[in-house]
Amino acid sequence: MFSDMEFVSCEKSLQTFIAQEQLYLKRLWVMNSPGWMIAYKSQMKRNRMVIKLLGNSRNEEGENGDMFLTVYFLSVEVPVWVLFFALGVKCDKDVVDLIGCDNDDASVQNILLASVYDADEKCGEFRRGRNAVQYLEKCIKSVQFPPPESIEECLEMYVFPGISGLNRKARFLAYMVKGLLLAYTGRRKCDNRDDFRNKRLELASELLDRELKVHIAHARKRMSKALQRDLYGDRDVRPTEHYIDASIITNGLQRAFSTGAWSHPYKRMERISGVVASVGRTNPLQTMAELRRARQQVQYTGKVGDARYP
Repeated sequence: MFSDMEFVSCEKSLQTFIAQEQLYLKRLWVMNSPGWMIAYKSQMKRNRMVIKLLGNSRNEEGENGDMFLTVYFLSVEVPVWVLFFALGVKCDKDVVDLIGCDNDDASVQNILLASVYDADEKCGEFRRGRNAVQYLEKCIKSVQFPPPESIEECLEMYVFPGISGLNRKARFLAYMVKGLLLAYTGRRKCDNRDDFRNKRLELASELLDRELKVHIAHARKRMSKALQRDLYGDRDVRPTEHYIDASIITNGLQRAFSTGAWSHPYKRMERISGVVASVGRTNPLQTMAELRRARQQVQYTGKVGDARYP
């Protein structure tokens, strides 16, 4: 069981982590199509985690179809109960207490009980010692491209990297399970990924920051090559202004504003398509109408003008 001090510490860590996630426009997505699932989205593929609610085809005539929980991360799908014990939870009651759903709901009880049976069937001794950790290590190392880190380092680096400590990671995992169960029982709405309000929008400050970093790094690389030619060629070193090519940054920004193609967050050779539009400010009504446009095609030779990325 978690002590009172650990509980308070976990609550504060969870609040801090949720605030950081809102700052970086990351969130938990609850979906019921094509199946019930809750997903932790991240730009890095290895940091993503999906908890699914699956049905057992052997007993489809049951009232709930023996629905059970599994978790998908690092290209493997394992019972969620095994992951809880790998994160340091000691017994089944602790897992139920962490999830904190209504114990009077029969459908929730059936799902949790079926999840325990599924974990027992796939890894019968996961409650003893390090069996849960060893089972996860066996699954992760058997994929086509296994991570080079040990299983302990994988749990620390790739399972909710914004949270430190296995106990806090287990609490956030229980928070995800609770959100999925609440949506399944009708006490929480599912997210509509096709709704424009749920789309991730990178505004001008983030795009310009990333674009400037890319072009400044390019200009620095060109500068170092030009400087090395004079240093290794027994030539006279000229003033710094001679080696700086400011047109690299100017042309790069002008190209981004003209075409709407911005630097990718972490892929160096790819670019993302954005929205570039000229905002008319003749009167407030025209300004609001221009700002409400979702997309406007601009030619490469188009005027840069008052461009924006909504």
